Amino acid sequence: MFKLMACLLLIIVVILSGSRTGVLTLCVVTLLFYALRYRKLIHKRRIFLISGGALFLISLFIGLIYLKPASASGRVLIWKVSAGLCKEHIIQGNGLGSFKADYMPEQAKYLSSSHADESDRILAGNTNHPFNEYLLLLIEQGLIGIVLFLLSLIAVFRSNVAFDTPAILTLVSIAIFSCFSYPFKYAFVWFMIIYCLASLNQREVALRTIHFNKPFLLIILFILCFFLIKNIIFERTWKRISLIAEKNTGLLDNELSIFTKLYDEWNGNPYFLYNYASELKNVELYKQSVNIFLHCESYINTYDLQMQLADNYYQMECWEEAERRYKLAQCMCPSRFLPLQGLLRVYVKSDNCILAERIALEIINKRIKIPSYTVTIIQEEARNYLRKKNI
Repeated sequence: MFKLMACLLLIIVVILSGSRTGVLTLCVVTLLFYALRYRKLIHKRRIFLISGGALFLISLFIGLIYLKPASASGRVLIWKVSAGLCKEHIIQGNGLGSFKADYMPEQAKYLSSSHADESDRILAGNTNHPFNEYLLLLIEQGLIGIVLFLLSLIAVFRSNVAFDTPAILTLVSIAIFSCFSYPFKYAFVWFMIIYCLASLNQREVALRTIHFNKPFLLIILFILCFFLIKNIIFERTWKRISLIAEKNTGLLDNELSIFTKLYDEWNGNPYFLYNYASELKNVELYKQSVNIFLHCESYINTYDLQMQLADNYYQMECWEEAERRYKLAQCMCPSRFLPLQGLLRVYVKSDNCILAERIALEIINKRIKIPSYTVTIIQEEARNYLRKKNI
């Protein structure tokens, strides 16, 4: 009864979560469990049952795609653009964390080319993960990373282990989920993988263990604890100062000095750079803000970052650089209106009437992806400009 209630609860939670990958994974693991547990009973009809199970899973997969076709098309777009990141460094990869820095410029390049159609431009948005852990591994670590990963899988599955055990089925679930989502962003998934591998090793049927002497382990543990504590202090200080700045609607001199000190002791988190640069922009320290944003750009290059840079250059009256950044942001997410508004203001300020009129007409005639108050205001601004010019 307890097992039945647990299974029913799991099924209800997965369905209510709206996770199509979760539903698919649950069905695959359930079929795999019963196929392995009762393989002797179904041996005589294995062809019929295997064909039926495969047909069911294919039908389920197609049905889940049509449940949210726009989302599925968006994933396909991300995979197409991500495939272009693998070309240059296919062997060794582009480096750990390179996806966040390289993807959006690559998306802008793709959407500006003749290969993209209007539906791609409408679907494109801010992306910091390819929604496929294996593709991410190939992009960042190349074929070397893929080979090491496959060797790890071979070491697990060549061991004398029953495939219907909870540990193996959990690993299979994570493997399936990794095809369409980003489970490794969550610490709980890492914990479950370590726990399952340790469980397999405890049965003495899985991986061979490597033994280290205790002094060596203590030294490693001490070093890890030192950097962990240092990182915790950094993050807590950053959070505290950010809350104070938010409460005061801007940085005061004391908070600014603490932000500067944290920047000198930066822990490698690019989102700190983004936050610091944004706060500098809010207090009108535009040049310093640009320098920090340019530093951040090498770690996370997104639509939002390009818009922030463009706004800074606009305030500094660097019209050419502001125009370039607004255009890049527009190429990254063609359905957005804010870059067009920025371009309109740049052309008005720089007395470029021809381009200003062209952008104003584009804003008015542009297809709206999601109606909002912001879009209405931007279109009204464009209409007012054209009225002044009697167009």
